[in-house]
Amino acid sequence: MFIEVSAGIIRIRRDDGRILVCQRGEGRRNAHLWEFPGGKREPGESAADCLRRELLEELSLPVDGLREVCTDVAQGIRFTFLEGIAQGEPVRTEHEALRFVHPREMLSLPFCPADEPVARWLALQNPPLTAFFWDYDGTLVDSYPAMVRFLARAAERLGISVSESEAIELMKHSLPHAITILCRGDGDMEARLMAAFREEETRMTPADTPLLPGIREAFDALSVPGARHFLVTHNSRRALDTLKAHGLLDFFTDWVTRENAFPRKPDPAAILALMRRHGVQPEEAVMIGDRPLDMEAGSAAGILTCLLDTDGRFADTPCALRASRAGELPALLAPKKPVIG
Repeated sequence: MFIEVSAGIIRIRRDDGRILVCQRGEGRRNAHLWEFPGGKREPGESAADCLRRELLEELSLPVDGLREVCTDVAQGIRFTFLEGIAQGEPVRTEHEALRFVHPREMLSLPFCPADEPVARWLALQNPPLTAFFWDYDGTLVDSYPAMVRFLARAAERLGISVSESEAIELMKHSLPHAITILCRGDGDMEARLMAAFREEETRMTPADTPLLPGIREAFDALSVPGARHFLVTHNSRRALDTLKAHGLLDFFTDWVTRENAFPRKPDPAAILALMRRHGVQPEEAVMIGDRPLDMEAGSAAGILTCLLDTDGRFADTPCALRASRAGELPALLAPKKPVIG
C-alpha cells in the first residue's frame, strides 16, 4: 500500500506558461529541495479535492481547471500530479521559497525524487530536444586509453616522463593543456611534443577506439523522426572513418573536425556555425560531452548541456543534465511522460 499524495502543476495563467515550484524548509524530509505543491490525501478524498485543500491551507491559493496529468512513485509514496491555473498569488507560510518558473528553468533546480522526473518531462516536452551536438573522444568512443599510450610514447621520445594517471587527468582537461603542463611552458618543446603525439595518433585504428557502452542504443532511441545529430570534435576526419567502421556515421547530419579550423572548445564557434547552417534553434538543441569545456561551449552557444561523466571526475561542473553512463541518455534527453494517471 502506498501513501497517496496530490501535487500540483500550477500555472500562473493559461497564456503565461510559468509553473509554481516550492522549496522545502529546514527540518523537513528532502529539506531545501524543490517540489510541486500539494500534500497527503485524506480518506475518501479525491486527488483534486486534496490538492484544492492543500493549496488553500499551505499557500492561501485557490486554483481552477484541475485535471490529472500523471503519477509517479518514490520513497513509498504515490504522487498524483494535476494541472491547474492559479486564481491569485500564493502566500509563503511553511516553505523556504516560492517561485513561478518557465519549464526550462526547472532543469537548474534540485527537485525531490518524485518531482524530478515530472519536472524534467515538463522542461523538455515543449519544445522537445531534436538537435544533438556530440563531442567525440570520451563521449562517443572510449579513446582515452589509446590517447594516453600515444602521449606517453611521444613524451618518452623527448625524454619526458608521464604516468598513465597523470596523462589522463591532464588530457581530460584538453590535449593542449596536457602538453603545456608536461613541457612546463617551453614553446619549442610544446610544438615538438604535439608533433610527436600527432605522429603516434596516425597509428590509431577503430579497434583502439571502441564505442562507449550504450552509445549505439542511445542513438537508436534518440533518432526519432525530426531528430538530427551533429559532431563537434577537435579530432581529425579519421574520427569519421572510425564512426563509419562502428556503423554510427549515418546517424549524423553534419560535423566539424580539426580540418575545419574552428577555434577549439570552449569557444562555441563550431556549434554556432552548424546551428546557422542547419537552422537549429537554441531551445531545441543540447551539447553532450564528457568534459567541462564541452559544457562551457554549449552554454556559450546558448543551448542546453549534458555531461556524460562516466568516472565521476567532474561532480562540480555546471550543466543542465548529467549522466554517469551512456545508457541514461535517452531518458534524460527525451523523457517520457511518467505513468499516466
